[in-house]
Amino acid sequence: MSGPIPRPVSRRPFMSHVSLSDTRAGDIVPSIHANGQAGRVLRIAGLPPLRLLTDGFRDLPGLAVLEGGSDTSGEGRWSYLAADPVDIVRWTARGVVSEVSGKLPGNGFSALETIVPRGEPTSHESIPPFAGGAIGYIAYDAAYALEDLPGRCPGPLPTDLMWFGVYDWVLARDARSGDGWIIATSLGGRDPDHLCARVQSRLRVRETSTPPPAPRTARTNADRRRFGRWVTAVKDYIAAGDCYQVNLARRIEFHAPEPGLELFQRLAAAHPAPFGAYLEADGVDLASASPELFLRVDPRGRARTRPIKGTAPRGRTPALDAAAEARLRASPKDRAENVMIVDVLRNDFGRVCRPGSISVPELWQTEALPTVWQLVSEVRGELGSGESAARLLEACWPGGSITGAPKIRASQIIDELEPVRRGAYCGSVFALGFNGGLTANLAIRTVQRRDGVGHLHVGAGIVAESDADLEYAETQHKARGVLEALGVLEDSDA
Repeated sequence: MSGPIPRPVSRRPFMSHVSLSDTRAGDIVPSIHANGQAGRVLRIAGLPPLRLLTDGFRDLPGLAVLEGGSDTSGEGRWSYLAADPVDIVRWTARGVVSEVSGKLPGNGFSALETIVPRGEPTSHESIPPFAGGAIGYIAYDAAYALEDLPGRCPGPLPTDLMWFGVYDWVLARDARSGDGWIIATSLGGRDPDHLCARVQSRLRVRETSTPPPAPRTARTNADRRRFGRWVTAVKDYIAAGDCYQVNLARRIEFHAPEPGLELFQRLAAAHPAPFGAYLEADGVDLASASPELFLRVDPRGRARTRPIKGTAPRGRTPALDAAAEARLRASPKDRAENVMIVDVLRNDFGRVCRPGSISVPELWQTEALPTVWQLVSEVRGELGSGESAARLLEACWPGGSITGAPKIRASQIIDELEPVRRGAYCGSVFALGFNGGLTANLAIRTVQRRDGVGHLHVGAGIVAESDADLEYAETQHKARGVLEALGVLEDSDA
C-alpha cells in the first residue's frame, strides 16, 4: 500500500491539547523520511518508565505499551507507547477487514505486508529501532487457519485471530540512558509536528502506586487430577510414536472489575519483563509479563528467536538458588525438551531463511525470573531474497516452544485435550515497523481480560519422562508471580 493512509471518517480525531507545568523536551532531531513521507523526532532527557506515563493516554483508543522492564543489556532495552491508530485491521473467522481499506484478501499475515508501508531503514543513531508501524496481537488460534487441525475444542474464540493498529506516532524510552523520544510520521495523513506537540502535552507522571487490590480467589479448569489425566494421555501418544513432546496448558479464571491498564501497571511493577506488553484491542485487554522472545528481525533481514523450554523454581537462599540453577542446567529431561524445540524452530526458519544462514549460537543457557529459572537457547538466520518479517511470522506459526514436537501433531493433541481455546495465550504481541523490523514476544505470563473476567493460562512441556505432579507444580510456579501481583489466590482445591 503506497502513499499516506487516509484518516477513517468513523474514528474521532486526536484528543485536544493538555497543558503541562513542566516540559523536559530537548533537542529536535532533523526530519526523517519513510516511504517518501516526512517525520519528526523529539528527544526528551530523563523520561520515566512508560508504565508511569500511561494515565496521560488512557482516554485514547487502541492504547499499546511494549515494556522492556529493567533490562538495559539489549533484550528489554527499548520500551514503546502508542495510541489512536490511523487504521485497525482485524482477522476473524469471517476474513480480514481494515477500517480504512475494507475487506482484504488472504490472511492476517498477508494483511501486515499490504497495510504496513515499507520505508528505507534510517541510519540515524538517535532514532529507536521501532519508529512507528503496526502493533497488535496474533492469537494462538490462528493456527487453525494455517494448519490441518480438527477444531474440536468447544466454545467461541475468545479473541480475534489477529488484531493490529497502524500507529503513525510512538513514544519510546531507552532503559540504558533513561532518555525518551517522540517519533511521528505523516504516513497517516497527519502533521508530524502537531502530533509531537500533542504527545508531549500528555506526558504526566503517576508517581503514586494504586491501592492494593482486593483479595480474590481464582478457579482453574483443570485441577491436579484432571491435569494428570492429560499428562497420561500425552505419554501414551509418545509411547505410540505420535510425538516427542506436547505443551499442555490449563486456564485460571478470576474476577477482574478494575481496568485492564491497572492490571498491567501492577504486573509491570511487580514483575518487569523484557517483553512485557499491554494492549487494548476492541473489547479485549492484554496484560503480559512475558520473558520470551518469539521473533526479532532487524531491517536488514537478520532474524533470531530465543525459545524457553525447561523451568525450575527459584531457591529461597542464595545457596539453594544456585543449586536449583545447576540442577536445571544439568537436567537431561529439560535439555532434551529444549533441543527438540530448537530443531522445530530451525526447520521453521528454513522455510524463509537463506540456505546456510541458520545457526544456534546459544544452547541451554539459564536465565532467572522472579519465581523460576528457565532454560533458553537461540536460533539465528537471514531472510531469503524477497522474504519479509511477516512471512517469517507465518512460517513459524504457532511457536514451537508452546506446541511441541512434531509441531502439527502436538497441536492436534492440544486441541483434543484442552477444553477451551487459548486466545492470545501462546500467541504473540508484536511490533512491525515501517522499516521492516519486527519484535514479537510469546504471550505467556499473560492475562486476557474481557467483560470484567480475567484469564491466565499456564502450561508445561510433557515428555516421556514427565511426572504428572511435578508438571502440575510447574504450572503453579509459573502462575504464582502473576496472580500475587494482581491480588489473586488460586483455589486450594486445585
